[in-house]
Amino acid sequence: MKSFPSSKIIPPFYLMIGLIFLFFPEIPHLDISFNNNNFLAITFTREIGVLFIIIGILIWRIHSLSKSVYRLMNSTFIVTMLLLAVVGPMMYFLLPTNPPQLLITSVINIAFAFIYLWESKQ
Repeated sequence: MKSFPSSKIIPPFYLMIGLIFLFFPEIPHLDISFNNNNFLAITFTREIGVLFIIIGILIWRIHSLSKSVYRLMNSTFIVTMLLLAVVGPMMYFLLPTNPPQLLITSVINIAFAFIYLWESKQ
């Protein structure tokens, strides 16, 4: 069975973003707030990093264990990427600083959903 481009692009992306959120939470946190001393917000940013790492590992493990299961879960991955894409605009309009990085992240997640959609048509 052939390899899927999404398995080479999406897990490393989420692992990289998750590691940044986990080990350098001040970087993404400064995009949404100018107050860097908020321990609760920094902790929440780290938690999001752990969740991104888990997403990356799960997608990678599903692909490495069974390509047929990976193909069957394609629609689940599409829904997941679209749900992740909804969070960015929601936070963009709720936060007073309106950081454009949230919209860029949403566009990336929508692109990932299109990659999965393209793979489902193959």
